[in-house]
Parts: sequence; structure tokens; C-alpha cells
Amino acid sequence: MSSSLDSYVSPIGADVPQFDFSVTLKNYDHYFNVDNPNSAINYLETGQEMDIMYGYQTPGSDTIEWIQGNHLWCSEWESDDNTATIRCQDIFRNMDGEYVKGLYSAAGKSYYALAEEILKDAGISEYYIDPRLKKLYSNNPIPRVKYKEALQIIANACRCVLTQSRDGKVQIKSNFMPSASIATNGEETYSNAANVLTDTPKVEYATLAGNYTPTDGTMFFLPRNGKAALTTGYVSKEISGANGTFTKNPVVTITMEAIRAYYGLKLVFGTALPAAFTIRTYKGGEPVNEYPVEKDEINTTSIILRDFDDFDVMKIEFTKTAEPYNRIVLNYFSLSDVVDFTMNRRDMTSSPKAIKQELIKEVIVPCYTYQENNREENLVYEDIDVVAGEVETYYIQDPSYGYKVKLDEVEGKATVVAWSNYFVTIKFNVTGSFKLEVQGYRYKIVEKYATVSLNARGKTVKWKNPLISNTTMANELAAWLADYYTAGIEYEYDTRGNPELDATDIVYQENEFHDGMRVNIYRHTVNFKQAFSGRVTARRIGG
Repeated sequence: MSSSLDSYVSPIGADVPQFDFSVTLKNYDHYFNVDNPNSAINYLETGQEMDIMYGYQTPGSDTIEWIQGNHLWCSEWESDDNTATIRCQDIFRNMDGEYVKGLYSAAGKSYYALAEEILKDAGISEYYIDPRLKKLYSNNPIPRVKYKEALQIIANACRCVLTQSRDGKVQIKSNFMPSASIATNGEETYSNAANVLTDTPKVEYATLAGNYTPTDGTMFFLPRNGKAALTTGYVSKEISGANGTFTKNPVVTITMEAIRAYYGLKLVFGTALPAAFTIRTYKGGEPVNEYPVEKDEINTTSIILRDFDDFDVMKIEFTKTAEPYNRIVLNYFSLSDVVDFTMNRRDMTSSPKAIKQELIKEVIVPCYTYQENNREENLVYEDIDVVAGEVETYYIQDPSYGYKVKLDEVEGKATVVAWSNYFVTIKFNVTGSFKLEVQGYRYKIVEKYATVSLNARGKTVKWKNPLISNTTMANELAAWLADYYTAGIEYEYDTRGNPELDATDIVYQENEFHDGMRVNIYRHTVNFKQAFSGRVTARRIGG
């Protein structure tokens, strides 16, 4: 009869993600009555997995196009004589167990390894963690929090978003545009391929290439030394032949700092245009996607819409020029300027409500350094009755180390069999009533601050992430948060309902004052009641 799927994912990891689904069914012949022993509803169990699929019959055919809405876990159900309602929730609701195995590491431990330990302890076997986290390290112990909160802390520290995929897998994925470097297999002396990554005006130098040099004053003469004195982009060393093909195809290689997926790329060429090229992507050296691009898609400013799965290297091989005896001239390359979905006014069923957020003066991110303490103290002190061989675990509130166990002020009557900075497990060697003392040292924690100033006045945001243990990551996190707070405008509106959209998607949103305005959807609702409807909450990207 109806359904509702509500998803919320914080772009900066401020909260644990939430996905909630409910479906209402017609209770024909009391088929879903809980008291009916033959009822289908009695086959449901708490924690049972459920796939949500949306189907749409395409006009003029009998074909139904299916899209997976999500993969969730059944939480509760109810029925009356007319209807039955089933509710489901995300994988994180079942990760409420407390993680207490946090340990300080003087050598540092990768965030990837920390995330894997938490997921293993929580019993999660299918997941995706951004490989970039293998190169990022923390010395600090994971605090004593729930499993899902520990993952949230890790994701935030690494400028990632914690979410679940539509097939129900936990994901920690980078949520920033990674820096890139560019290389070529040969370029002219006046070429500067590195400039291709910046959106600044480029000049071109006149050459004897076929149908290339205009006489309208837009091109420049090369200096006698053949080196560019003005800002140029990439100009290939190779020149095409009479049929426009190359003896050796020019190749531009872009290497990204982090692995992530994209929906297209933007290429801005000079006066000379290619007639064909092939885009290949790689992840960790392994091929991912390969897309040929033909002449009908190529213009001076070319937007190439393709689904590029996770990659960290892209190679663009140019195979032909539009005019014979020409080089490849590429002035700009971008993956961040391309979005493959636009929320038009006709897609909105209500007027967008724009909400101006509180002005932020500055963002402060502490960096925490752990230092050993020379003062021993009682961490646990209580009267106990024990039996020899009994094992008991005691939890410590503050991160501590160097545990020593005494019964009636005597060592040796109990043994530490397991410990972390937040717990100690003791095996008792004697039977009787004793005064238990667990002695140890609390870490001293020193704070340093990374600060990014945004405005002359406003609120100060102090963002505490206990895993930040070096100033580099503190500065990167502060800059990332500052970028998020810079725009400070959110939008809420009703939509026709788009099952293909996800929370965390970046889309164009039509706006009469800002052309090409991009927003980050962080709350998305899809309702169905014989027709789709929805609601979006999004935050503007950029100023």
C-alpha cells in the first residue's frame, strides 16, 4: 500500500548514519495477523535481512526496470485487521556493542588496521575501507565507545564518510576531492602539463600545424629559446600525420591522492581538437574501466559523462586529431566539476526553503599527544569474594597502562591475563574475601591546536577527534571542516521522488541566482503510495 525509505549521512561524520524503512501491506484474509498460526508475518525475525527493490514499467513496453533501494535489517512489525507494517533499519543499529580494546601505539597504527579490528570484533565480514587509510597512522587508542561510534571517529579523522552501500555493506570512503599529479609521455618545450590541473586562462603559441594558427591576435610568438614565458597547458610532442593519427599516441596520466569514484570528467582543449581518445582507469595498478570517446562527443569544452568506478590512476590516450598535422593541446582537466544529475525546478514539488546557518568564526581541531605518567595510582579499589580460577574483567574510564594487581596489598594472588588502555582481565589464584587493588598509570594527554579562521565574528567550532595524533592530519581535518562550513546554506524541499539518489550524492540544483550550483544531499526520503514522492535536505558546496 505504501512505503517510506529515509536515509541520513553526515558529510563530515558528525553522526552515525541512519537508514529507516517501513512498508505497509494490505492484510487480505488476515494473512498478516500475528495471532494467525499460518500468517506470513510469523516468519519474520528481528535482524532478518530485507532487500528493498523499486520497479518501474518503462513506457510502451512490458519491461520493468529494477533498482535496489537498500539492504536493511528487520526491526519490528505489527498488524491489525486491515494492514500490516514492517520496519527495517541499517546495519549500524546492530553495532551497539562497546569496543574496549583501544591501545596506545608508540610506532603508530594505520587507520585501516584499526577499522578492520573494530569490524572483526563486531562480527562484520563484508565491508569496504578506502585503501588510502593504509597510509594514515594514529598513535592514540580508540576510546571506549560503541563499535559504530569508533568507525565514525576513524572516518572523520581521515576525512571520509561512513555509510552503508545499497547492498548493505559498511563503507568508509574519502569525501573530499583528492589532490592529483599529472605526467605525459612527451610534451613540447613550451608545454606545461602541470597547469592542466588548474582552472586558469591559458595561452597558445602559433605553430605551423595545419589550420591551427588564427590571425586574430589571440596567439603569441614563441620566444627565441623556445620556452614558454606565458601560462600554457599541455602541448604534445607528437604531431599527427596526414590521416590525423599518430606514430606514437600522446598519453596523459593523472594520479590521484585517494581512490574514489566519479561520474564524468571535463576537458578543455585549445584550438586544435582531438577526433578520438580512450580513457582507462586503474586501481592499485589493476585495470578498472575503459571508455572510447569519439568525435561527436568532443568539443573545445568536453563533458564526458561516464560511470568511473573507484580508481586512483587515469590514462587518456589520444589516437587521432580532427585536423591533420596537429598536436594535442589540453588546457584543463577536472573530475570535480562534473555531476551527472540536475535537480530542476520541475523535479521539486515545493519551493526550496533556504536556511542560512550560523556564522562560523573559526574551526579548531586539537591534536592529542600521549605521554607516560610517573605517578602510580589505584584504578580499581573494592572488596571482593572470589574463587580460585575465576576470571573477571574490570573497565577503566581513562586510558591507562602498567597494571599491577594486589589482594590485601599482596601481589601474586591474582594475575593479569588480558588488558588494553580501557580494561584489565584478572585471573584469581586464591579463594576468599579480599581487598582488590588494580594499580597503574594514567596517560597524560597534551593538546595542540590546528586553527582555520573563516570570519571576523561568529561561533567557534572546536572539533574533538581523539584519534588525531599528528599536526598534519589535524590541519587537513580543520581545512576540510572549514570548507564544509564556508557555504553555510542548506535547502529543504519536496521532490517527485528519486530512488536513484543516495545521501552523500552531489548534484546540480537549479537556482535563479547561481548557475551550476552544486549541493551535497545528506538527508533523502523516498515515499511510495501508488506514486513516488520524496524530500531532500542538502547543503551548498562552495561559497
